[in-house]
Amino acid sequence: MKRNSIFRDELPGEKKSIINLLMTGYIIAISCLGYAAFFFYIHLGQIERIVGTMDTETLTPEQIELLKNRIIRSAKQSKSEMVGIAIIGTLVCIIGGFYTVGMIIKPLRKLVRFAEAQGTTELPAIKSNTEIKQLATAVNQLTENLKQTPRAEKEQ
Repeated sequence: MKRNSIFRDELPGEKKSIINLLMTGYIIAISCLGYAAFFFYIHLGQIERIVGTMDTETLTPEQIELLKNRIIRSAKQSKSEMVGIAIIGTLVCIIGGFYTVGMIIKPLRKLVRFAEAQGTTELPAIKSNTEIKQLATAVNQLTENLKQTPRAEKEQ
């Protein structure tokens, strides 16, 4: 079995891959959304219990004030939790955007410039061991093969 030499082992048995990194990001985002849904479910359950215990005919003004305060406190807690999740989500998106630009967009731009120069320039150095590196290696091999084809035709 031929070993794919383009990837180097990051950890024993694990390879760095753009697909794996994107899937990890999706899992994190889904986990955050699941946490937010669970949190809202709990708070709405608390509000439902509070409202369900109310008997509007027998409530005293103190009890009404107490219920009002509990509902307001639960709503404030939900709002502050959602602000925190929004801030964390925004930071994750910004970091992910910079990471995507650095790991995918910049190397692809280098490859486009190399291809536009029709292989007359040197292949740009791509530091990551991802699918982009695999593509760069394949493009480089293609240009080498294309350069050798005219030589082989001239020799015949």
